[in-house]
Amino acid sequence: MSSITDLEPLDIPLKADPGKPPSLAEGFGHVSMSHCSDALLIGWSSAKIGVDIERKDRQFQAHKLSKRFFSQCENSEIENLTPNQAKELILKRWVVKEAAIKWQSGKIATNINQWIWENKSPFIYHKKLGHKVKVYAQKHDQWTYAIALNGDSVTRKPIICLN
Repeated sequence: MSSITDLEPLDIPLKADPGKPPSLAEGFGHVSMSHCSDALLIGWSSAKIGVDIERKDRQFQAHKLSKRFFSQCENSEIENLTPNQAKELILKRWVVKEAAIKWQSGKIATNINQWIWENKSPFIYHKKLGHKVKVYAQKHDQWTYAIALNGDSVTRKPIICLN
């Protein structure tokens, strides 16, 4: 950001109060952050953005999570998959939904089952609020991550910098 704004890194007007999403001062764009045990993902955009990252080997009860939080249509996509394929898709779906929730500035508990995403779709939809958000879901090395941007975003593919 400092190279974009010509400000020193510590002069970037970032507000990151505990328990609240980070934000930048007006005119500086939008920021979203996510972390897991060994990675940090920071997303910046001139428009709203949400990001999420998880380790691919994260341990969780995939089918139980899917049945509880995902729609019947979403769950039907995993019926004929192997257990490993299903777990991979469920993790991918989770990070896509969490990125959309961060884009929305919403809460996981009240929104995870409202966002509907079909595997490989470039968009995710919010049932109640009618939002249509563009999503990019990727795997890199040990991680699965997703980026959510405004549905009318002209960004073909976000720029990802890995270090």
